[in-house]
Amino acid sequence: MRGNNIKDGNVGIGTTTPASTLTITGNFSATGTKSAVVNTSYGIRKLYAMESPDVRFYDEGRAKLNNGIANISLDPIFIETVEPDYQVYLTAEAKTQGIYVDEKAREYFIVKGYNPTSNIPFSWLISAVRKGYSATRMELENKGDESKFIATIDEASKITDIEVKGNNEIAKSILKNSDKNNKIENTNLENKFQVAASTESEIINSIQQKTNLNLEQIKKSITFRRKAVAPSSAEEESAAPTQNINYMSKVNGSIILKLG
Repeated sequence: MRGNNIKDGNVGIGTTTPASTLTITGNFSATGTKSAVVNTSYGIRKLYAMESPDVRFYDEGRAKLNNGIANISLDPIFIETVEPDYQVYLTAEAKTQGIYVDEKAREYFIVKGYNPTSNIPFSWLISAVRKGYSATRMELENKGDESKFIATIDEASKITDIEVKGNNEIAKSILKNSDKNNKIENTNLENKFQVAASTESEIINSIQQKTNLNLEQIKKSITFRRKAVAPSSAEEESAAPTQNINYMSKVNGSIILKLG
């Protein structure tokens, strides 16, 4: 097959040294499922890949509090594969007054319990974006020279940065119709402008005003992204809980439900 390389029975696409039965160098797209085939006593079954709007890696484990605290060291190999920011999900495996992420660093995170003498076991799951892919989210499967719109929403300022890519007349028309006060880059017809909107419908309507596209055309060519928001000092310095009060609080981005 043209574009493929076969070596020792292995097939390579984009590479001349395939190390597996099929090795692909580059991106891979499929309209169907991606599955592993496993032989069980119930026959050969398919187990499907978990999908995500972005390019994300996961790791998980189990640990135990020691007098209300546990320090979880992250796998150094995993750390090298992901962006610095990551999310932690905790599941207590015994009755507890609550556990939360007290501190996050590049190499570890610390879990604490509201009960300073707690020794309960718990499981954890971390999720992080693959290194070098922080700007990738639900990209369009573009064919040819179609235009596409990348809308980066700033929830705090309610301002959205719009980037238009495409080698056609639509990109040119945006350059002409955009506010002259906006700084628009016109290198390879990659044009940028801002709109005072933060909801998807408002953003699409604003783009429509700058182009001759209808709403359906815009919806099929737009990708939404959101600027990362750093935790505020109020979130980082949540007050210590009062005993015997039912409430929900937020600590370092973790939702804590206090019972009893």
